[in-house]
Amino acid sequence: MWRPGKHARLASAWIAATAATRMLSGCGGDDPAGAGGAGGQGGAASVASSSSSSATVGPTTGAGGALPDVFTVTGVVTDGASPLAGAIVMQGGGAPALVTGPDGAFSIELSASIPGAPTVVAAKVGYRSAGIEFDALPEGPIELVLHEAAPPDNADGYKFGVPGVGDENLDATTAICGHCHTTLVAQFQQSAHAKATRDPLVQDLYAGTTRAHADAASCAAAGGEWRKGLVPGTMMDTAPRCYLGGGVLPDLNGCGAKGALACDDPALPAADKPTQFGACADCHAAGLDGKAGGRDLLEATGIAFENGNHCDTCHKVSDIDLDKPPGTAGRLVLQRPSEKVSNDPLGKLRQVMFGPLPDVPNEFMGGSYQPKFSEATFCAGCHEQAQPALLPGQTVDPARFPGGLPVHSTFAEWSASPWAEAGAPCQHCHMPPNEGLWNTLDKTTPKNGGITFGFVRPPEQIRSHAFRGPLAGTPRLLDLALGMWMTAKATGGVVDVSVTLSNQGCGHALPTGEPMRALVLLVRAEACGERLVASAGPTVPDVGGAWAEGVLGEDVSVTGTQWSWPEGAARAKPGQVLRVVRETGTFLDYPGIGFFADPALSPAEKGIPMRVPVAELNILSAGNGQIVVAGQADVMPGDRVFLGNGLGAEVMDGSGAAALAGAPGQAFARVLMGAEGARFVPHYRAVDMVSDNRLPPLTPVTSLHSFVLPAGCPGATVTATALYRPVPVVLANERGWEARDWVVAARKEVVSAN
Repeated sequence: MWRPGKHARLASAWIAATAATRMLSGCGGDDPAGAGGAGGQGGAASVASSSSSSATVGPTTGAGGALPDVFTVTGVVTDGASPLAGAIVMQGGGAPALVTGPDGAFSIELSASIPGAPTVVAAKVGYRSAGIEFDALPEGPIELVLHEAAPPDNADGYKFGVPGVGDENLDATTAICGHCHTTLVAQFQQSAHAKATRDPLVQDLYAGTTRAHADAASCAAAGGEWRKGLVPGTMMDTAPRCYLGGGVLPDLNGCGAKGALACDDPALPAADKPTQFGACADCHAAGLDGKAGGRDLLEATGIAFENGNHCDTCHKVSDIDLDKPPGTAGRLVLQRPSEKVSNDPLGKLRQVMFGPLPDVPNEFMGGSYQPKFSEATFCAGCHEQAQPALLPGQTVDPARFPGGLPVHSTFAEWSASPWAEAGAPCQHCHMPPNEGLWNTLDKTTPKNGGITFGFVRPPEQIRSHAFRGPLAGTPRLLDLALGMWMTAKATGGVVDVSVTLSNQGCGHALPTGEPMRALVLLVRAEACGERLVASAGPTVPDVGGAWAEGVLGEDVSVTGTQWSWPEGAARAKPGQVLRVVRETGTFLDYPGIGFFADPALSPAEKGIPMRVPVAELNILSAGNGQIVVAGQADVMPGDRVFLGNGLGAEVMDGSGAAALAGAPGQAFARVLMGAEGARFVPHYRAVDMVSDNRLPPLTPVTSLHSFVLPAGCPGATVTATALYRPVPVVLANERGWEARDWVVAARKEVVSAN
C-alpha cells in the first residue's frame, strides 16, 4: 500500500486534491470559449423559474421568494425527449451530489457558500452539460436537457478554431480561445504541443533534409543532394535544400533517389508521390482539418502548422481507445460536432468541447464531461506507441516484441510504477496548478461566477497548459527527478569511486518519450594538476556519441604516437581526443524497461557489453589518413577507438553536446537498431531494440570506477556529472540541429590518500 511521503512526496498533494472526487483537475477546467466552427448559442442568462418538467416534487420553500442561504431544487434530467439515467447533478463550482436513476429525477440542495450565482448543473459522458442559475426560488420542478454529442466525427463539415496568442487585446473575439482563456493559451503557445508540427527535427526527419549545409557545394561535399522541396507550412512554395541522411518520405516510399526530384517537390508526378507517411501526422499534426488519421504531415498549413496540437484539437477528443493506433488514427476518438442549434439546415453547429469537469454548462461552449482528460489514459493517446517495421520488406521479431516495437512507452512505464498505484497521473507533474486565477477564464471572479464566466475553482482544477517538459520550470522537472550519490576513497595508489543514480521523482523511465533522448554519466578524477587515467569500471558506449569509431587491427593501426585511421583522420581536429576501450567479454546487468526488465534475461541478452578504459589521448594533428597524438598507449588488437571531444575541468549546463563515447561512466538510453545494423536510429527506421537501460522509477543503479593515483600525490578531486541529452550529437551534427548537454546532477569530492 502506497503511503504519501514514502517516495519524494510525489502524490500527496494530488491525492488530497482529488479525495472527494476523481473527476476533478487535469487538462484545464472549463473548455476554451468560442473555439472552432460557427459556435453555438450565447451564454445562458440566470433564471428565476424552471422549464416544464415531468418531475412531481416541488420546492421546499415558497416559490419566487428571496434566496435563502440554503435551498432545495428538484427536477428531472432528460435528453429532450426522455428521462436520462446516469447523469451527474451538482451545484456549479461544488462537488457532484448525485447520479440520476432511470427516471432522471433529482433533488439537490444549493448553498450560498459556493461563490457566484447558485446554479444546478447536470452532466453525462457523451452529452453536453446543462445548467440553470437562480436569483429567486423556482416555482416548481425544473428540467435540464442534455444534448447528445453524437458520432460520427464530422470530419468534412467542421473547421478547427483558432487558439490565439494569449493576449486578449490581440485575440479580440470570443471565437478565439485566448480572448477568455488568456493565460492558458499564452502557456500553450510556449509548449511542445504548439510546436509539434513545425518542429524542425520532425520536419527534417520527415522529408530527409538537413540544415547543416546552406549551399549546393557544401551539400555535395557531405554526400547530399541539393534540390528544391516544399517549404513546410505552405501549400506549394518551394525552396532549395540539402537532402541528406534519409527520411520518412524517401525511406518508406523509395522516392527521392540520386538525381531525381525530392519526395516533397510539388512537381513530382502523381504516380511517384509518396503514399506512406509513417503515421507522423497522426500525433504531430492532430489539428488537420478533414479526415482523421493517415495524413501527409506536409498537408499541415495555417493553424494546423503554426499551432500544432492546439486547444480545439484536444478538446474535440471525446474518448481514448487504447486498442487503436495512437493519435488521430483511432486512439484519439475525435468528435467534431454535426448537430445544429435549430432545424434550419443552414443553422449553426451546436458546439461541443470535451473536458475534465462536469460543471461547464455554458451553451456557447457546449462543455461535455470526459473524465479521461484528468487521467494518464488521455496522454496515452499519443505517448504510447508500439509499431511494426515501417521500412519496406522489414519485420519486427514477434517473439521479442509480439505487440510491435515499443518506440514510445511512457504510459506503460507509468502504469507499472508506484505513481499509478498512488493515483498521480501525468498531469500531476506536467500540468501543475495555476495559482492566481479563479477559473481557466481570466475574466472570472467570485462575483461573476456562473454559467457565462465559469465557476470559482481551486488551483488544482486550473491546470497549466504549458505541458511542462523535462527542462521546464525552476527547478526543472529533471532536477527534481534524478537523485545522485557519490562516495570516493584513495587507498594504495588507487582512487575508488561509487556513483549511484536513482529516478526518484517521476513515474516513468528516465529519460522517457522520444527514443533519441539519453542520460550520460561522466566520472572523472584529477590529482597533482593532471587528469587521472581510469583503470577499471564501465565506459560510455556509442550512445554517448563519437565522430568516428574503429577497431585496432581492423581499420586502425598505431605506431608510437601516430595512428593510421583513414575514417578518423578525415574527421579529426586538433584538440579532440582518441578514447580507447577494451572488451571484457562480459555484459552490463541492469534493471531494464519493458522487454529488458525480464529477470530471465541474461546480461548478454540485455545487450550492453562491458568495456573498460585503456587510454585517452589528445590529438595534435590529423590528415592524409594519419592522426598524431600526445603520448603513447598500451593498446592491443581488438581495442575499440572512439574519436571524441575533450572536456574542460567542468561541464557547463547547456553547453554544446560533446562526443563522449569511451569516457569513464555510463549512458542510459533505449537503443533502436535499423535493418542494416545501424544503432540509435530514428524510430521510423527501427526494426529492433537491442537494449533499454533507462532508469526505472525508484530503482537505484550504481556504477563503480577506479583511477590510478600518481605516486606522491596527496589526494584527488573526483567529480560525477549526469547529463541530459535530448538528441544524439552525431545526428544533430548531420542535420544541423542545436545539440546541448544539460547538467541534471553533479557531485564533487576531495579525497586524501591513505
